Amino acid sequence: MYGVAIALGGGGVRGYAHLGVLAVLEEARIPIRGLAGSSAGALAAAAYAFGHKDPWRVHEAIFDREIAGLRRGGNLRTLAKLFSAFRRPHLFEAERLATGLQGLFGEARLEDSPIPLAIQAADLLTGETIVLRKGPVWRAVLASMAIPGLFPPVTWEGRLLVDGDVAEKVPVGAAKALFPKVVAVDVSNPPPQEGPKTALEAALLAGEASRRRLKDRALREADLVLALNPPMAIDTFDHEKIPLVYELGRKRAQERLKEIRALAQIRLKDLALALRVRP
Repeated sequence: MYGVAIALGGGGVRGYAHLGVLAVLEEARIPIRGLAGSSAGALAAAAYAFGHKDPWRVHEAIFDREIAGLRRGGNLRTLAKLFSAFRRPHLFEAERLATGLQGLFGEARLEDSPIPLAIQAADLLTGETIVLRKGPVWRAVLASMAIPGLFPPVTWEGRLLVDGDVAEKVPVGAAKALFPKVVAVDVSNPPPQEGPKTALEAALLAGEASRRRLKDRALREADLVLALNPPMAIDTFDHEKIPLVYELGRKRAQERLKEIRALAQIRLKDLALALRVRP
């Protein structure tokens, strides 16, 4: 079958680049046979699947001015400072985000998506990857975007679900379950160039390094990896960079369009495998 599945990774506002990538594939008439998203990628996957393709429309639906202010000084360092000042399970109640997602998706359900859709979250207690295929779209996306410490976990069938990036930043496995040929879109920042100045920064960098290693392992399972490679580090909550990342997503997809089109082609051995007969 002609087409590809797309695995969309997390990255805060860099996730708006996903909508740029998907726009280019749509213009090129490359069928998208499945969408899997984690965190910001979950928002982009669900938004595209249900017809919300304008990045500014999506942004307006979920924008929270208070949370956007966290970008000053770098989001991880800012969060660490806030945790020291406010000893509580989470900083925000996610009411604005939940209301925005409800307004965007209404009563839509994952199983009713026009494009097969998988939203990835993580079990806070076990670290297990949880792939959601049924249930309210808004609540699934809320769970996948529930950054530990920033937002409360989302209860789902007896589990406490949090940001999908905790388990796997780019959900290649979830995409493979939808369709065998996968393009993975990684919107990560480049690795830091400076060492830590404090013990806390060292601990934060160690966590980032561990997640980067898990991400790289997952990306090896993709048929093609499309990396955003931003020219500078873009903070998770720097909403002023949305136009930049959207256009950068379009550019990266156009640069690799020939390869994506080749991957999407029907191959006889793939067809034979699907029919479970020898070529």
